[in-house]
Amino acid sequence: MNFFKKSLSSKFFIFIFGIILGSFLSVTFLNHYINIEILRLEPAQGKFKSYSLTHDNLDRTYDVFVPDSLKKNAPVFFIFHGSYGTSVGMRGATGFDFEYLAQEKGFLVVYPQGYKNFWNDCRGSADYEANLKDVDDIGYYKKVINLIEKDFGINKNNIISTGISNGGHMVYKLAYEIPNSTFLHAPLVANLPIKNNNDCDISEVEVNMAIFNGTNDQINPYNGGLVSLLGNDTRGEVLSSEESYKYWRDLSSFEEENFKILPERDENLNSSVTKKDVIGSKIVALYTLVNGGHIYASPNVKYSSFFGGNVNDINTAEEIYKIFEKLKIKN
Repeated sequence: MNFFKKSLSSKFFIFIFGIILGSFLSVTFLNHYINIEILRLEPAQGKFKSYSLTHDNLDRTYDVFVPDSLKKNAPVFFIFHGSYGTSVGMRGATGFDFEYLAQEKGFLVVYPQGYKNFWNDCRGSADYEANLKDVDDIGYYKKVINLIEKDFGINKNNIISTGISNGGHMVYKLAYEIPNSTFLHAPLVANLPIKNNNDCDISEVEVNMAIFNGTNDQINPYNGGLVSLLGNDTRGEVLSSEESYKYWRDLSSFEEENFKILPERDENLNSSVTKKDVIGSKIVALYTLVNGGHIYASPNVKYSSFFGGNVNDINTAEEIYKIFEKLKIKN
């Protein structure tokens, strides 16, 4: 009888140990598989600060990088994180590119934080709480702008907003609903949702827009279709990158469309970047990351194979800033 009890006890121990070991290996595998490697340290200069506020009865936060070179009446970059992401995580996910550039150019960098790590974008079917609770991220964005104007004396007319994935969809929402609050919109690896799943208030106002999408993106399909993330399909379908670009292009007035292949700057000849744009009443551009996946394109960060392929031929932050400079000259 004692032997029988000991045998059962041993089997139970082995069973529990197996569950713990399996869980550990699963987490270890996911952390390795869904991983982003940062290839440089954060800037030695400048300050990174966290702030909190209450909006719409919710406690919210945002982070700010203040370069030592911050100019009076400076421009501002808003960098929106993706699904499950954090404001702090976006620093590394973008290779600290915006912060190094801010040190050089003297602008402010703001990393907003979504409600429970998500943004209430335009995809009506999405199952994350920010969408289900219809969190007022538009009001939050406006409030943060007012706070940083008060604290840092920034220029509210020179706000550039970019974001990856769910953050890119948040940028589309800003363009739809408050088009005049942002000077330049730059969504990354995000296509517009199809009409039947778009619950934003669509203003149909022309805006400056630069889209960066990868042809090998298995999460946000370059050619449109179902968005799927770790088996979750509730985000619904999106238009193609070309259709997303054409929507914003056709709202503006222009005479001709330009196309070029950007210079090859890494040793990977399988990846490249093309740029299509129009420069008229507004600038609208589509950067195609050839063989790029669901990634932020930069030589300073490396996404694991889960994301579908890196593109190191451009520094996305610098490309966006080039458009901003062109717009300031144009205006």
